[in-house]
Order: sequence, then structure tokens, then C-alpha cells
Amino acid sequence: MVQRNLSSVLLIIILVSCSTEKPQIKLSSPEAFAYALDNGWELNATVVASGFEQKDSNELYAASISYTIDMITPVDTIKHLDAGELNEQFEEELMDLMIESQIEINSAFPTGEYKLVFYALDNYSQTKDTAEVKFNLSE
Repeated sequence: MVQRNLSSVLLIIILVSCSTEKPQIKLSSPEAFAYALDNGWELNATVVASGFEQKDSNELYAASISYTIDMITPVDTIKHLDAGELNEQFEEELMDLMIESQIEINSAFPTGEYKLVFYALDNYSQTKDTAEVKFNLSE
């Protein structure tokens, strides 16, 4: 009887541990807009990251996300227009983090429709995701 109960407990533990979802970073709500400056444009872009892994250490939760942003112009693609890494610590687990970018682009870029492509890597779970958003450069 004891052996049967022990087997049942072990089976439950195995099932629970196997059913635990692994973190998977997800990007959502990408936004981008540009406004004219004297000698070009200022581009502001954001995207929301969620589902990333958080490490619990000394009563703080840590998250680490690397990102790059490409810009697709009417003529070509500019790889790594911006890049960075968020290494954040908080007292409570977070639902999401905002990735923000502010980039000045010169007046050599023509007016028209553009696209930004966000690439994010959760440095803890090694999961990746992308998001795209269109914006216009106009006088």
C-alpha cells in the first residue's frame, strides 16, 4: 500500500513538472512615429515584451532582454538601426516590459512609407520573437 501511494505521488510530481509551461518571449503592440526636425526626423518606436523568463534572487526578480531594430525603407533595408539590452530588477514579477527607441535620421531619407522590424531575445530562456510596424516620413 505504501509503495502504491509513493508511486502515485511520484507520478503526480512528474506530471506537474512536465506540464509547467516554459517562458516564451512575445512582442506585441509595436508603435512608431516620426516628426520632422530642422535637418531630418526623430523616430520614436516602442514594443511591449511579455512572457520572458524572470530569475528570482534575493527577493528581486530579474529580466534580461536583448533587442535590435531594422528599418525597411522604400529603397533598401538598414540592419541594426538600433540595438540594446534591458537588464531590469524589480521587487515583484512583471507582466511585461516596454522596449523603447529614439533615433535621429537625417534628411537624406525621402518621404514615404517605412517599416520597423523589432527582434527580441530573452537572454534567460533563449527564446526569440519579432514584431513589425509601418510608419511614414512626411514633411
